Amino acid sequence: TPIRSRTDQSPTTPPGSVMSTLTSLLGETLQTKAGEKPTTEVLDGKEVVGLYFSAHWCGPCRSFTPKLAESYAAITGAGKSFEIVFVSSDRDASSFDEYYNEQPWISLPFAARDVKAKLSKKFKVSGIPTLVLLDGKTGKTLSTDGRSLLSEDPKGDEFPWPAKGVHELLGGEEGELLSHEDDVTVADLKGKSIAIYFSAHWCPPCKAFTPKLIECYKAMKKAGREDMEFIFVSSDKSTAEFSSYFGEMPWLAIPPGDKRGAALSRHFGVEGIPTLVTIDADGKTVNGAARGAVGSDPEGVNFPWPRPPVVDLKDGPDGLNESTSLVVLAEGLDDAGKKGVLAATDAVARAALDKAKEAGDEEPDVLFFIGTAGADDGDPITPQIRKLAKLPEPSTSAPHVVLLDIPDQGGYYTMNVASAAELTQAALQGFVDDFKAGKLDRQQLGG
Repeated sequence: TPIRSRTDQSPTTPPGSVMSTLTSLLGETLQTKAGEKPTTEVLDGKEVVGLYFSAHWCGPCRSFTPKLAESYAAITGAGKSFEIVFVSSDRDASSFDEYYNEQPWISLPFAARDVKAKLSKKFKVSGIPTLVLLDGKTGKTLSTDGRSLLSEDPKGDEFPWPAKGVHELLGGEEGELLSHEDDVTVADLKGKSIAIYFSAHWCPPCKAFTPKLIECYKAMKKAGREDMEFIFVSSDKSTAEFSSYFGEMPWLAIPPGDKRGAALSRHFGVEGIPTLVTIDADGKTVNGAARGAVGSDPEGVNFPWPRPPVVDLKDGPDGLNESTSLVVLAEGLDDAGKKGVLAATDAVARAALDKAKEAGDEEPDVLFFIGTAGADDGDPITPQIRKLAKLPEPSTSAPHVVLLDIPDQGGYYTMNVASAAELTQAALQGFVDDFKAGKLDRQQLGG
């Protein structure tokens, strides 16, 4: 039930740790045409490993599978070390067997439903067919949109599809960007933080958000900010629509149909528009979902808007639908109570961020949110969560804590908190740990 409104590892990673990573992801054994074999044996030495989420009953999957098989044959036939693991969403073993018989690669055993669910959640698979590409040398994600990548490179000419930096995806130093004034190249952006705005003229939410973004940009420029720039990546359906829409904008652009737009969309995992991504001067992602920051910081004082450890829902629910999220609903508390529960939540969130950074991940496995306002105060999300999770009305003495696991088909878990003082860092960390250990009772979000 939706709530509305790649980092690189050192090439010196020990091979054993890579195999350990792949085994922890896929399990001890994989199914081959000759029966089940150890994962370490089947994937040993593979330069790229693709995880193919698909199913016999899915029409688009049955159209894409033969094309993927052609690419697989071309790439492996050229002597390149590529393997694909079929991750089935079939409804029964017989359907799986029939479908897998058509495929030339290996598979996750159909019985490993828990592993399949874990993979779908980890890679945020919201629809099939989906092809995730992993670096076989590091175990890191190369692309979560391998389907588009192979559609553009069906023979694997660019194999092993090394991860590229944002500046390279923009076209390198000589890459040209559309401007209303002087000619601009990527080299002109050196030393600047950048906002990349994925949008289109035909998109109503985009049309509503763009004026706010324009005012923010103008305020930043008026304040003398020369250390930043915005780039519009267009999904417009025609040159005329693009020209009209871009004409309203004071920044740079990449026109529709330009391959750089698709590459950037894949890189940032853009699933819908409008999407606003910010990067620092070194090309590292600062905030992959920065729309909410525009509302809370309309003059761009804190640009490039690093995502806070705990996001206030009145600033937007970015990430809530795609990630496991712990939400503290505290709109009934007084200011002192809100401050206390925020401090406890912030401590747990920062610890999760530190752990993710140590593992080389861009974000933790659990995101953290707090609700401090209601619908009358500009936050329609908090009351919606209360309704979907069947929570009582806001309390003046205690927050309500809910862990939303929307990627798990709308699952959620609640924590009993008798008073604001009880919501300590230790108590909240224990709740998260119990969730990860499978000790909590799952409930189902309702309409």
